[in-house]
Amino acid sequence: MSLTLSFRKGFSLIEISVALVVMGILTAVAIPVALNVNRAQKVGQAMSELSNIREIIISYYKINGKLPSHDATYSLPTSTIGIPDQYSKDPIKGIPYIYFADTTAGSTDTIYIDGVPMGDISAVIISAGPNGNFDGENATPDDGRFESSGTGDFDDILYYVCELDLKGGPRVLSSQYCETYTLILSNKDVNGITYYMRTISDVINPSPYATLTPGSSITLSNLPPYTCVQISTDKNFRDQRTQFFNITSFNEGSDCMENVVIYSNFSGVQSPPLITGDLSQ
Repeated sequence: MSLTLSFRKGFSLIEISVALVVMGILTAVAIPVALNVNRAQKVGQAMSELSNIREIIISYYKINGKLPSHDATYSLPTSTIGIPDQYSKDPIKGIPYIYFADTTAGSTDTIYIDGVPMGDISAVIISAGPNGNFDGENATPDDGRFESSGTGDFDDILYYVCELDLKGGPRVLSSQYCETYTLILSNKDVNGITYYMRTISDVINPSPYATLTPGSSITLSNLPPYTCVQISTDKNFRDQRTQFFNITSFNEGSDCMENVVIYSNFSGVQSPPLITGDLSQ
């Protein structure tokens, strides 16, 4: 008669310890990578917003013959230039953009960037960047001196409008602009994502959103020159998922028609869509 012994094999303390160490290493590597990707995405969105805002300010000048003034807090004049208040803050940390303008023609130069004068009519829009602080000269906008780059922890994002941007060519009077525009917006996202779009002529009362399923398009006519168009993967148009452009500044050529295509999404539905420029030409 034989006796059979059975043993249940488990993990030893050494094996468990090794597994925990490996998991800790993987976590320590993965978390910074994810944070860096998220930060890079938001920095890219802030740069896109600042570029759009810069073009809107230039268009405002060419139609009105003047730059919008800054206020005592150097906040972005969203209602004056016709964009929603949500774009007054950067998407990185929600810090309000700085806006500073020299609006008086014929005055002495009052705005300097990296020590270079921008002319007697100029403006700057600045994001505090990932560290959430306005660094160097940008921390004191009242002196009219700013920096586009710096040393140490400097990570501000600065866009400017100089006198040459505004007066380099003949000023276009408002009567020479299109009185209304037509927008053709098509969803050709390669990943088949559904988008939502709305227009904003009145900052307080945005229009109801329209749904753009994959492969569909929408045509909107009789849009006023300062209509803001928002495109998002989110029905609530939260900042981090929304792309926007202004009708007047986005239009190319003189046909008063904008043909825009949504072709991709940066990193899934949690990020803003990528769009083409005006393809009407």
